[in-house]
Amino acid sequence: MPLPAVPENLIRSKLAAGKTVVGAMVVEVRQPSLMGILAEAGLDFALIDNEHGPFSIESVADLSRAGREAGITPIVRIPELTYAHVTQALDAGGQGIMLPRVTGPDQVRFCVDCMKYTPVGHRGVVLGRGHTGFRVGPLREILDAMNRETFLIVQIETREAVEKIDDLLAVSGVDAALVGPTDLSVALGVPGSKDDPVLVQAIERVMTACERHKVIPAIHTNDVAMTAHWARQGMRLVSISSEVGLLMSGIREAVQRIRG
Repeated sequence: MPLPAVPENLIRSKLAAGKTVVGAMVVEVRQPSLMGILAEAGLDFALIDNEHGPFSIESVADLSRAGREAGITPIVRIPELTYAHVTQALDAGGQGIMLPRVTGPDQVRFCVDCMKYTPVGHRGVVLGRGHTGFRVGPLREILDAMNRETFLIVQIETREAVEKIDDLLAVSGVDAALVGPTDLSVALGVPGSKDDPVLVQAIERVMTACERHKVIPAIHTNDVAMTAHWARQGMRLVSISSEVGLLMSGIREAVQRIRG
């Protein structure tokens, strides 16, 4: 049986089945085999960090293709909100966009418009590229399937985003709202204080809004205990550290045990 032109977005189907999905940032390593390693270790998705990471569009394409082949969903965090950054990441094979530094609903609406094909948005049409595995097929079917499978994560890391959370999540096309506690703690005046009531209440406010709007609540931290805590509280898309952070912590633990 021939492969479909639009590959299934595995985290979308897992979330629809009521599961919690676990991922990590990819911030430095450009070797495509990394995605197979992350998948074998049990991760469901990888956030390719093109905001702070050193990735060219070629690296994004290589990592995205390897991720899909390994069964791990590639999501690209774009460096800034432009049509080119959104569409190139998706055409290269990313199965979703992570939108940073959100402060208002107009940004979210523009991102959805760039991500989705007509009649939902105004994304330019090209087939037979990375996002379709170089396959083609009936145009309308492919456009509809791509609109269905692409995944949008909006980052909640500013005071404005928390204050306008209902307006942000009311935008059609938002799939998940991801809290970035480090940046959010800075924005709220409690930098690095992960247990401060101001930060905790803001996170809980986001989760409550997600429930109202039927959006997946999500979080990324560098602390396993913190991530596990919020997963128990109901976060359903959780990201822990990065490939660099996980590698460093694993090496440190091994060295300490050997020398201890």
